[in-house]
Amino acid sequence: MGYPAFNLTADQLTNPADHSAADLSTGAQADLKRWLAMPPGLREPLLEQMRRYTPPPRGELDGPCSWLDKETRLCRHHQHRPQVCRSFPVGGDGCLAWRAAYDK
Repeated sequence: MGYPAFNLTADQLTNPADHSAADLSTGAQADLKRWLAMPPGLREPLLEQMRRYTPPPRGELDGPCSWLDKETRLCRHHQHRPQVCRSFPVGGDGCLAWRAAYDK
């Protein structure tokens, strides 16, 4: 995960009025609300990162999220994190599996 995994594309985040909320999943609707409440100075760099993103070759890890503070191992923008991060409990099986993979 090179950047926070919002349930929306860069186009949906850039032009939310062009997309019907009824067509969005519950998670995407929640992420859109968080996105719109996020400070513009935080949104713009993330949009640029999403536009430039290239997935790693199949089977390779992507690297930590760009919002991860490597020293504290905490999210720099925890209050703005997407739904997937909210649904992924710290210390849970999935979390521990990802941490083990990146520690290698």
